[in-house]
Amino acid sequence: MSLDHEVIEEWHVCFSDVPNKHWIQRYLKNGFYHCYAFKESAGGQFLIIVNPMRSHLDIDMVPNTKENLAKMTNCSKLVRVIVKYDLAKDRGHFCRFNCVEVVKSLIGVKSFWTFTPYQLYRKLIR
Repeated sequence: MSLDHEVIEEWHVCFSDVPNKHWIQRYLKNGFYHCYAFKESAGGQFLIIVNPMRSHLDIDMVPNTKENLAKMTNCSKLVRVIVKYDLAKDRGHFCRFNCVEVVKSLIGVKSFWTFTPYQLYRKLIR
């Protein structure tokens, strides 16, 4: 749906643990070590997955099947977010490149003091 310079999309943000431990995790809340996002493609045939990894940004598109949807939603917490992008505005502030910042950028959250997956989760459920 598009209005002049506005775009509205529905994203799903997953918060999860990760199998390999990293020193930074001792400062993070259990179940909130990582976050990624996905949405349906136009027409709903595919799931578009944006997964910011420590070493790279993984963007994938898989068929929108019950099996793939079950894999995508197998996380500690799942939050549905309706995003309204104003295409006339800048993305936001200077940021670090981590999973939280990538997901914040995807869903239009401009909260400078949100650093961790748990902080993002708390912000989204309010």
